[in-house]
Amino acid sequence: MTGPLTGFRVIDLSAVVSGPFTGALLADQGADVIKVERVEAGDIQRHVGSARNGYSGFFHVINRGKRSIAADIGAPEGRRIVEALAKGADVVIQNFRPGVVDRLGVGYDALAKINPGIVYLSISGFGQTGPRAGDRAYDPIIQAYSGIGAIQGRIHREHPDKPEQVNMLLLDKLTAWTGFQAITAALLARTRSGKGQLIELSMLDTALQFIWADTTADIILQGDGVDQRPPVGASGTVHQFKDGWGVTMTLSQDEFAGMCRAFAMAEVAADPRFATLQKRTRNRLALQEILAERAAPAAARMTVAEAAEAMQREDVPFTRFRTLTELEDDPQIRHNHNLRRRRHAVAGELIEARPAPLFSGTPLETTGDAPTVGQHTREILAELGLADHFNEWRARGVIS
Repeated sequence: MTGPLTGFRVIDLSAVVSGPFTGALLADQGADVIKVERVEAGDIQRHVGSARNGYSGFFHVINRGKRSIAADIGAPEGRRIVEALAKGADVVIQNFRPGVVDRLGVGYDALAKINPGIVYLSISGFGQTGPRAGDRAYDPIIQAYSGIGAIQGRIHREHPDKPEQVNMLLLDKLTAWTGFQAITAALLARTRSGKGQLIELSMLDTALQFIWADTTADIILQGDGVDQRPPVGASGTVHQFKDGWGVTMTLSQDEFAGMCRAFAMAEVAADPRFATLQKRTRNRLALQEILAERAAPAAARMTVAEAAEAMQREDVPFTRFRTLTELEDDPQIRHNHNLRRRRHAVAGELIEARPAPLFSGTPLETTGDAPTVGQHTREILAELGLADHFNEWRARGVIS
């Protein structure tokens, strides 16, 4: 590996999505990530999503490039394995419910005594302490609790108070990206202090920081004298054409006027109510009514291709809506080499998205397949000097 994290070792004690995806992001950039999972069954996420030969494609994407050791960390021998791993590790990731790792003897305090330089990421749903710290928390629960569902609900014209969830594991993935950045920041700090540290990160904390800049733009400023305007979220306009759907977004006056010309309603751009972005924002409801009366019928007479040509001619930001299955053949995505195919040893042919950043000095290579349960148990025990225990511990169900 030649990525920027080559030479760093990560112990991934986590399961499901947020923790494992954090580890995969580190592996993508060159880290040696060792996944410690349940004996025999492994991570529950192995059994979620479409699968071939019993192997989940979802699991591959969030665990690619890792090595797997299957061990019962509730047993003394399993704890011994984690302690041995921690001695030579740079990072530990865990997302058990608050208090569990401490009861198992593999929390930050225990492992930091073994390795003071360890960077330890603890992920939770609501936080490590507080009235809801012990509650089970999945992505839709945190979406609803954090207000994201209410934000999405603003798109309903008939029922503006109806909440709506984002149809993806938004908070799991955002928490992983946040944890990934926090880990690399802590590793950078360690180069100056020589000390590791504990990082506490919750999905709720991630959600609030993520939404606050734009979706709360109308409540950030408190007190009197505030010129209240609607938030800018969902400021794109969706149009239905003869043969599909497209979206425009106009911020500048030139863009707005160009869209009006494309829909043969140039006089709307000259309306004093819509002469500036501020006025269009303030008179958004009136503008929506006009777009419904004028732009919608005009769009219905155009094909998506005709609309794209007209918008491009007017230099208006526009794209049609596409399905996921179309993306691999898109010229820009092909040019960017965003999607790649590989043949997994168990799952067969699959398609995945490459890591987003492109490094000039430490280019990324394609990581290995996501492992099978305990695929590297014997190998890792040998590295730890524990190979002599392999047969005994396997026979007793401590490892697999």
